[in-house]
Amino acid sequence: MAVMGGRRQMGLYNNGKAQDGTNTNFTGYSHSNADSLSGDGCFAMSGNVRGSQVLGNEYIEVDTSKYYVHSVSVKTYQLSYNSRLGSGHLGFACYDSQKRFISLNYMGWGGGSRDTYLTRAASSGDTVIYVNSVNDWDNNPSSSNGVKRIAWFFSGGSSATDNNMNGGDNYQYSRYLSTYVGGSLTQTASGDWSVTLTGGLGNWGYSYPVGTKLSNTRHGGTYNYAHGSPTYDEEWETFTTPPFTGESRNSSYPFRYGTKYIRFMNLRNYNYRSETGGASAQYYLDNIMLTQVKPPTPHEQSQGHSYKADFADGAKRQKISRISRFKRRRRGGQKRSHFF
Repeated sequence: MAVMGGRRQMGLYNNGKAQDGTNTNFTGYSHSNADSLSGDGCFAMSGNVRGSQVLGNEYIEVDTSKYYVHSVSVKTYQLSYNSRLGSGHLGFACYDSQKRFISLNYMGWGGGSRDTYLTRAASSGDTVIYVNSVNDWDNNPSSSNGVKRIAWFFSGGSSATDNNMNGGDNYQYSRYLSTYVGGSLTQTASGDWSVTLTGGLGNWGYSYPVGTKLSNTRHGGTYNYAHGSPTYDEEWETFTTPPFTGESRNSSYPFRYGTKYIRFMNLRNYNYRSETGGASAQYYLDNIMLTQVKPPTPHEQSQGHSYKADFADGAKRQKISRISRFKRRRRGGQKRSHFF
């Protein structure tokens, strides 16, 4: 099995297997010695919790040009008052170079139908702008203002201290947002479209020449639910993604546009959050892992593989993610026999 965890204890999440004997970096849970998949304890979701999020404390730096596998093992140890299993979304949250959370509201569509550009120059303070198209833009006066956001993409805005992290050439990630009035989208005699803003155009230090890129951005899944929203069996069960790389607008995997860091994420007992007549289910977590996959050998590359071929096999991914014989960190790291 070929993996690059980056640390002796395997995986890029520090203490992701509770091997330190504490809940360090995962303080939304308690540490428990009552059970484990890895042999040295695990994390316990032991409170009466329904639907709320927990995020890992640690920001894990990632290189979105590399391949990764994300995995976590879970087990329900106490059913809810009405015999429900533990449940809820599992995955990660994405952050930019300044460790700001990346919501879908800050994203364009990477060249999709809602992406457009100015057909007439604009200035800060303007309340009407003119764009090439409004395909799939929301024009309903009564719908939520949340779908009437505009993200602006300015050329030359890619510095680490700039809100417009990815520059203006790709309709990807921007922190420059404005909103428009529902029902205001009107085609002009010239064929372009006028858009009435809810306030004056922002003075962000950029000009608004013809061709300036913008997009009608939207709400979506809050986090990257890489493992979906499963129920958790009463025996240890491991969830693992296939190898993934790159960036896109998504609520699963790969990473979101602009991602430089991630944090582990769990929506605790989300599936049955409305059932409040008694105690919620309680469950364990172990082997919370983000592993960087090695590149292919020359032979594997000649066969068309983009990463180490072993990781195309779901059963092998499960095996490395379970590490059922893992012991606490010790000098020299882990033996091959711990994984095979």
